[in-house]
Amino acid sequence: MGYKLISVIIPTLNEEENLGHCVKSLSEQTRQNFEVIIADGGSVDRTVELALDNGFNVISVEKTRPHDVSTAKNLGAKYATGDVLFFLDADMILERNAFDVLYDGYRNPDVVGIALKVMPSDPKRIETVMYQCNNYMARISNRIGFHELSYFSCHSYRREAFMQVGGFRTDLYACEDLDLSLRLRYLGKYLVTPRSTIFTSPRRLREWSNTGYLYKYVRYLTEYYIMDRVSELYDDLS
Repeated sequence: MGYKLISVIIPTLNEEENLGHCVKSLSEQTRQNFEVIIADGGSVDRTVELALDNGFNVISVEKTRPHDVSTAKNLGAKYATGDVLFFLDADMILERNAFDVLYDGYRNPDVVGIALKVMPSDPKRIETVMYQCNNYMARISNRIGFHELSYFSCHSYRREAFMQVGGFRTDLYACEDLDLSLRLRYLGKYLVTPRSTIFTSPRRLREWSNTGYLYKYVRYLTEYYIMDRVSELYDDLS
């Protein structure tokens, strides 16, 4: 059985320049049974106005630490009415068949989570290679039981399962999506599929540099798997 409604949850802070592209890709989906919840951390630009103009639900998120985005996602889930929760960033653009792929996957009642392929928008060659490797690692590790040795922040979850495990941990500085997928594995199947792609800005990669990104990538995963924590503060709704 598939879902009747999908709740798209987008944490925002001053995302006026990016949100419009995401909105356009949502409006072009071949399956239109969805709602959008904007969890805003106090934008001072036109982010909230743009969201309201498009008929989205907007909720205000009080800033917390260590991880504002986890708090925003959990609050968005609390107000969601859909059977499936789909967490996106404001700079993400969906292929037109994204919701069709999710619907097909959730027809299996044993499936509790689905992750789509993620690629950079307007990429440099090295960025394409790095994202391709990340996607490949996610698919392979999912097959062998780790679920992911990579982490992207744009996964979808069956709402009932998400609530049952308590949503995202807010005590982690990063890897909250990885952590959630590992907890969900005990409730059912978690799929990583290349059938549809999400395009996202590589702005974080460029901010950190390629070597800086790889360093943080390895450090976050190592700390999480060995110590069940991430020690370095990750800037989110700041």
